[in-house]
This record gives sequence, C-alpha cells and structure tokens, in this order.
Amino acid sequence: MKKINSRSLLMTESKIASGETNDCTVYAVATAFELDYDTAYQEVSTRAGRKEGQGVKRSKLLDALAEGTTINGKTVTRIIKSPTKTYKVYGNTIPRQLRLSSFAKENQEGTYLIVTRDHALTLKNGVLMDNKTNTKTRALVEVAIKVD
Repeated sequence: MKKINSRSLLMTESKIASGETNDCTVYAVATAFELDYDTAYQEVSTRAGRKEGQGVKRSKLLDALAEGTTINGKTVTRIIKSPTKTYKVYGNTIPRQLRLSSFAKENQEGTYLIVTRDHALTLKNGVLMDNKTNTKTRALVEVAIKVD
C-alpha cells in the first residue's frame, strides 16, 4: 500500500502549520478537498470549531462535513459509519469492521476522508495521505467520508 506524507506536501507553504499540534483533521481536509494548509485550517476552525493546538471531535467533524457539504468545488457525497465486511469463520458468517488496510484495498478509486478512533487521514485513489510517518494500517475505520 502506497503512503504519502501530507505534512511534507503542505507544511512548506504554510505559516501556521509549523507551530500546530493535533492537526491531523486539518491535513485530512486539505488533502481530501485539495486545499492548502492555511485554507484547510480556516475551514476546520470555522466549520468544526477547532481551536489552536486541539483536535476535532468526531461528532463535530461529521456535523461540519454532512452529505452535500461543498468545499473548494468538492462535495461530500456519502458517509459510511463503521464499514464492515462479511467473513466466513468455521461455517459462520460474521461481519467485521474494516481495518484501514482492508478499506484501502477495497476502495482503490476515489477520495475518502477517513476517521479512526483517534486520527484522521485521506485515502485518494488507493494512496494513503497522512501527516504521520507511521500510519497504523491495522486501525479500525470508524467513519469514511466520500468526497467527489
């Protein structure tokens, strides 16, 4: 699975990014909606109430990025909560919540802003775009927001 460090892509052109922490949602919005860091920072602060140096609660992010929300000409078209896949285990059919690696394998086309338990990142055409260098691909996908 290919990964790109969104921090290295966006930080060089931003005056705000170098002093920020807990800003994975800003990077995820920037890469999903094709914004520069400073514009994404403003969007997340305005829409989801993000304060400097603090993360964004999942419920506020979902309210801010409801279906039909448009940013920079890109629209949220679908919200998938706790995506699952059905497996057969010892003859029983069991639904299991998808891990980041499985979700990425199954969604090779399109753009998704993905939220795990304590992180946000973007999956764009099968490539993970994350501000962390050690993306935990075994993390369970809590929410996947489709952006077209």
